[in-house]
Amino acid sequence: MIDVMIRIGSSIVCACFLCATTIGMVGAMQQGGYKNDAFFRWLKRKDNLFFNRLSVLSLCLFLATAITALCFSFLGVQIALIISAVPYMTLLFVFHFSGKKYALKVPAVRTGRYCRLSGVYAFLVLCVSYAAIALLEFLSVWIDTELYSLLAYTPFAAMPLVLPFLLCLANALESVYERIRNGKFVERMGQVLDEKEMIRVGVVGSYGKTSVKNILATILSTHYDVIATAESYNTPIGIAKTVALPEFEKKQVFIAEMGARKAGDIQELCEMVKPDYAVFTGVCEQHIFTFGDLDSVWAEKSVILRCGTKKTVCGTGLKTRMDSLSEDVKSRCILIDDATVKNVRLGAKSTEFTVVLGVEELDVKTPLLGRAAVENITLAVTLAKEMGLTVEEIEKGLKTITPIPHRLQLLESDGVYILDDGYNCNPVGAKEAIEALGRFEGRKCIVTPGIVECGILEETINGVLGEEIARAKFDKVILVGDTLVGAVKDGYVTAGGEIDALASAQTLEDVKGLLAEWTKKGDAVLFLNDLPDVY
Repeated sequence: MIDVMIRIGSSIVCACFLCATTIGMVGAMQQGGYKNDAFFRWLKRKDNLFFNRLSVLSLCLFLATAITALCFSFLGVQIALIISAVPYMTLLFVFHFSGKKYALKVPAVRTGRYCRLSGVYAFLVLCVSYAAIALLEFLSVWIDTELYSLLAYTPFAAMPLVLPFLLCLANALESVYERIRNGKFVERMGQVLDEKEMIRVGVVGSYGKTSVKNILATILSTHYDVIATAESYNTPIGIAKTVALPEFEKKQVFIAEMGARKAGDIQELCEMVKPDYAVFTGVCEQHIFTFGDLDSVWAEKSVILRCGTKKTVCGTGLKTRMDSLSEDVKSRCILIDDATVKNVRLGAKSTEFTVVLGVEELDVKTPLLGRAAVENITLAVTLAKEMGLTVEEIEKGLKTITPIPHRLQLLESDGVYILDDGYNCNPVGAKEAIEALGRFEGRKCIVTPGIVECGILEETINGVLGEEIARAKFDKVILVGDTLVGAVKDGYVTAGGEIDALASAQTLEDVKGLLAEWTKKGDAVLFLNDLPDVY
């Protein structure tokens, strides 16, 4: 009985140290959307040394415990083994604190799921630690020699290498609970939404969803009491969380951003929200990683056109795609085209244009930048007019629109203009951002890690991005990371980009150092896409 208690105590101590050592992995799992494949992509990434560090740690643990046990063997096997545990725990302690300089760029958020996953992970580490210690103890009794007894527990040094796989197992087990729990919550909130008398609006597309949602909510708020899904929440659970808010009950209009990563997602969201109106921004290669090709992206997103909305306002890029739709579906669509917008004047710090609303016209001046802002505002204005707002109400709403954080947001610091397009992750938006940077008069710099989630087209799309950057002839080009920048650099060089202007950095901290030396008053810097560690 005493032996079992000692074994349990040893397992608990080891599990605590091992979990503390690798707690950063749970944050990486969170950034990957709690997907094991995304976590393993992070683990195998070329510039990610985490698994290499675990390998070095295991080797050091093996050598330290073996040498310590042999050196103190004159005190007897039991005492030597106890003493050899000291360097084991010390090395884990040092690894934990040395790892702080490799902290995730996006800190982990201690949500309920994060805590539950951490708990399951710790329990599995404890169970495996106990099983390993029990097995090694059995072998030391079975192979009854003094030398083997001294080295019996050195194989436990390999434990750090097992931890990533235990985390994935913990995630798989915990995901079962999450699916059941979230499914019940979504079903319950769906029933609440069904019983609520209100106008529902869906916003769908490969790009611009969050911007259009926020612009539309601001405009409609001059006439209705509006609530919209928060931030970039665009899944059933994100919509359910909005419905669960206490203030939801008093609202007249609900705007739901609708995302899709696989076939059937938009249909599920439409069945939940049952939108009366919709905005379909457009389609591009974004998320082609999960869909396979652009036609499949269109097939999924276009479900919104056939879900029974009264009217759906569609972006200009959908014109050719809509030719294949039935006349019944077309009759419920309003397509934004060149006749809808005129007198477009794109400035470095503001955008001006005129929206044509039937026989009425609306002059717009906004701090939002680029052609994307013109289209996003036009989509929102057109739908607002369709929903009964007057031109005066729309104009009042437009005056209160402010730049959306991290979406071509213009900032200024010590005379340096910063275009923060950190949430941009699609080819259409990237092109717009490059054009926006080109409108500044001073020296210009772009910082980018490339574009992700484009599947088999990823290298091609990033090559094109490099070509566009080269043609823009910026004074400084900083490529961040290691995953996608090779393709961007190849495209840049092929298109004749200035090699002397090209620089590379592994992290955003390195970028800050480069910019501190390079920038001066009047310069403009574009941050095009900032990726969390899983990429």
